[in-house]
Amino acid sequence: MLFLIITQEGLDEASADILENKATLWLNPKLKQESDLSRYEQAGIEIQWLPYAINAGNEKAVLDALSFVEKHSNDKAIFVEYL
Repeated sequence: MLFLIITQEGLDEASADILENKATLWLNPKLKQESDLSRYEQAGIEIQWLPYAINAGNEKAVLDALSFVEKHSNDKAIFVEYL
């Protein structure tokens, strides 16, 4: 199981599920400056970064990010933050 997270709000909302399931995170690079990821790192959560920043309001950009994650992950259970 993995989570594709675009915003801090989405990360906050999914936090309990991510930690409970030890799910891999694929994150928007914008979150590097906005988020404290130490609780995920301490829990052994794998964190991957998208290669480019995603505008959460741009549906095509989110779908492109999902396509990228699908190509670079063997996990088929992907939860996508959608605003």
